[in-house]
Parts: sequence; C-alpha cells; structure tokens
Amino acid sequence: MDRLSPEQLNPSIYVGLRLSSLQAGAKEAHYLHSLKLSYQQSLLSNDNSDSEAKPSMGQLALYLLALRANCKLVGGRKGGRLVSQLKRFLEDEKGAIGHHHQGHPHTSYYQYGLGILALCVHQKRVHDSVVGKLLYAVEHEQHLQKGHFPVDTLAMAGLAFSCLELSNLNPNQRNRITVALGRVQEKILKAQTPEGHFGNVYSTPLALQLLMASLRPTVELGTACLKAKAALLASLQHKAFQNPLMISQLLPILNQKSYVDLISPDCQAPRVLLEPATETPSQTQVPEFIHVTLKVSSIFPSYRHSVSVPVGSSLEDVLKKAQEHSRFRYGTQASLSGPYLTSVMGNKAGEREFWQLLRAPDTPLLQGIADYRPRDGEAIELRLVGW
Repeated sequence: MDRLSPEQLNPSIYVGLRLSSLQAGAKEAHYLHSLKLSYQQSLLSNDNSDSEAKPSMGQLALYLLALRANCKLVGGRKGGRLVSQLKRFLEDEKGAIGHHHQGHPHTSYYQYGLGILALCVHQKRVHDSVVGKLLYAVEHEQHLQKGHFPVDTLAMAGLAFSCLELSNLNPNQRNRITVALGRVQEKILKAQTPEGHFGNVYSTPLALQLLMASLRPTVELGTACLKAKAALLASLQHKAFQNPLMISQLLPILNQKSYVDLISPDCQAPRVLLEPATETPSQTQVPEFIHVTLKVSSIFPSYRHSVSVPVGSSLEDVLKKAQEHSRFRYGTQASLSGPYLTSVMGNKAGEREFWQLLRAPDTPLLQGIADYRPRDGEAIELRLVGW
C-alpha cells in the first residue's frame, strides 16, 4: 500500500471507525500506521523545526483518541512527550483565558474540552485549574462574547466532564463537574429543533454522543434522543453528511457508542468488514452549468461577480473560478474538517475574526467551502465578522 500524505490523514476518521460496527481490515491497520508515522515525526522532531508543520492542539488530542481507540494507553518516552505536549497546549490556553477569566483561548473552548477528554481517556490527570477554566466557562456562559456556547462546543465540554466524572481524576472538582454536566445536558435538550436536531444537523451527532453516555437517563432525554436519531437518519437519506469529520462523529452513534467509551474500549466486539464501493459506468454527458453570484461587501471597493460552474460544483470550485476570471483573490488554511477561508481580497481575518459564508440575503451556511454545493441562481456572500 502507498503511504498516505498528511493531507489525507485524519485521526477522527480512525476513531469513528473503531467505535462503529464496521472495520476496514488491513487498510485500517495501514491507516493507523500512517497516522503514527506522520504525527510522531512532526511532534517528536526537533523543537526548533517549523511550527506550521506541527499538529494543533485539536489534532494532537484527536491523535491521542485514535491511539486509545486501538486499545493502547500512551506510555514510554514517546508517549510521555505526546502527553506533555498536550498538557502544555492546555496550560497555554489556560493562561490566555486568564486568572480572572477575562480572556479567551487561542483556539476555542471546543478544542480545550477535546484536549481534556483525550488525556482523560488515557487516564492522564490535568491540574484542577485547567479543568476549572472549562467549568467556569460553562457556569458563566452569559459572560462570553456571544452569550452562549454553540451546541457542538457544549457537547464536547460535556463529553470531557463525563469522562472526568467516570474516572474521578479530579476528585476536588467532582461536585462542580456533576453540576456542570447536568447544566450542559439541559442546555442541549433545550436547543432541540422541531425537526429533532440539536442546534443543527451537524452538531447533532456530538450532542447525541453526550446524551447517550448519560449516567442519569430520563424519559425526556430518551424521547429527545429518539427524535434526534430519526432526524439524522432522514438527513442521511438526503446525503447531508459528506464531510469526513462529521461522518466520523456520526458513526459511533449508529453503534450506540460515544467518545466516552474510549475509557475502556471493547476491541473484541465483532465488526463487519467494509466492502469496496463499486461504481456503475455512466454514459458520457455534457455537463450542465449553473450560475452563482459571489459577493464581498465588507471591503472597499466591494466585489460582486457572477460565476458559471458545472452542476454539483462546490463553493470552493466557485472561488477558484472567480479567481481565474476576475480580480477576486482568497486564501485558505487546511483543517481536519476541510479548508477554511483565512483571507479574501488580501484581507486576512484577525485573531477574533472569521470569514463567514452566507447565502443571500442573510442565511449562514452550515458547511465549509469544500462541502457546500450552491444551486443555480444563488448569491453567496463572504463577510468578515468578529466573534
């Protein structure tokens, strides 16, 4: 088998597959081997090497989850360095939040919770003060800039609290953890839409993971979970899930599992071997084209241009076409959920800014540029906003 490139590697895919009822045989082992080569080479290399090539806190946390999904606890010199690096990330984020909680993480509270969860499933304790920052953020959501956490961030914090409660790694914080966990679950239940999603379709899998792992099930919780599962199955039929990261969060749900199960993974459970997908040859057809209007109003002078692309093209294809045939310019950065916009027309997003994707006049897109497929006649706006 060929060695996979770093761009093809995503620890979340391996975690999702291991917590599902499916297996990929030799390809699964090869994928884990490639993950180890890539991550250990970049993480354990000389500290003076290019920091851009090193995994972020979220990527390192997911890599540790992948190792645990293989029923291994990190150990030895190499494992110790991985744990120490993730703990350093969390300490840096704790410092950015500040002693009086007036600051913000360099990354996000989502990655902060993910980091705590990854260490927890490996039975690695973090200082009470690190856990305390996440607890305080959940307890005082109203003081956040947006006044609340997104559902996926709440769910990730809840999964970290669930692991800490079960493992009792921070006994001095146990009562606060229990209360915060109940608060998170209550907020997620209140965020359920009439269709059944928690927040939106893409935050629902992680929310369901948390609710299904609850040690305090209720009739209300059970009813809400059944409704959410039905909504997810309907979304699957409409092919809403195309992004590998989102699919990896969904797979455990379909097997009644969650990331909390990585505390004690069942590596003897039978799993069905995946069969390679077969494509039926189709007759060559002349592609149909759609017209999409691209707008950027948060710059001067503003930009507006109509682009013609084949049916089924992604928003990223639209951006590339606009760059080829007009003054439009953009930049992206790779992430585990796909490329995301970092600059438009030479304007880079600042520390607490991002380029928001909207379908005109004012509907935020739930998917990234690589996943969203515009329809004919749509107008897409790129808007620089603060958070």
